[in-house]
Amino acid sequence: MGKFEFRSPLRKLVAFFRASRDRWKKKCQDAKYELKLLKRRFTNLQASRDHTLQCYQAAEVQREELQARNEHLQAREGQLQAQIDMLSKRGH
Repeated sequence: MGKFEFRSPLRKLVAFFRASRDRWKKKCQDAKYELKLLKRRFTNLQASRDHTLQCYQAAEVQREELQARNEHLQAREGQLQAQIDMLSKRGH
């Protein structure tokens, strides 16, 4: 490498390069911190999504069971209504 010749005094260059380095380091640290936050948020969102999916599946199973029970009870109600009608016709 060749030797660099600067027109500005070294004290000003040192201050400029130090400030430049500090800004670069700060920018890098901020980016790393934001990445860490985003990774944590992504993990939390995945866990939340998985939990919501499990709740949805459980509710769907429960809905299907209740629907089957409702159909059974409606069929039973029809049978009982038919028996009531038959008994009321006999009684008159």
